[in-house]
Amino acid sequence: MDGAPKTSNSQTVTIEITTEAQQESRDVIARGLQAFNARHLGEYQWTALDVYVRDPGGHVIAGLIGDFALGWLEIHGLWVAEDLRGSGLGSDILNAAEKAAVERGCRAVILDSLSFQAPAFYEMRGYVRIGTVDDYRGAAQKIFMQKRLQTR
Repeated sequence: MDGAPKTSNSQTVTIEITTEAQQESRDVIARGLQAFNARHLGEYQWTALDVYVRDPGGHVIAGLIGDFALGWLEIHGLWVAEDLRGSGLGSDILNAAEKAAVERGCRAVILDSLSFQAPAFYEMRGYVRIGTVDDYRGAAQKIFMQKRLQTR
């Protein structure tokens, strides 16, 4: 129950549920998880790796949001403004991110795409499906993909 006091290991704790992200609380959780994982994986740090495409006025019209650690680039999203789709810009963005990832020691990329988004786009660029979640929402699937990068 949200906000109900609970006793855990002789401590009274409160479980809070929120739909408003609290950066400080997120940072505590991320640091705790990273410290636990480091015992198994060694020390590491997730670092942002984003690609932004801007028009002459400086407005973002396409881009990629990602981060990397442990030799992996994780892509959280790739978006191209609708009037620019099919122009090759998405491929340029993906190529730039992959090149930057290799330069930073990454050997592979992982991402997920919904079935109505761009799985075919990624497959044409060497990504392979490694798992799916059916009925993600209605008839949509959530598709997990990866690609091994050509390292030097």
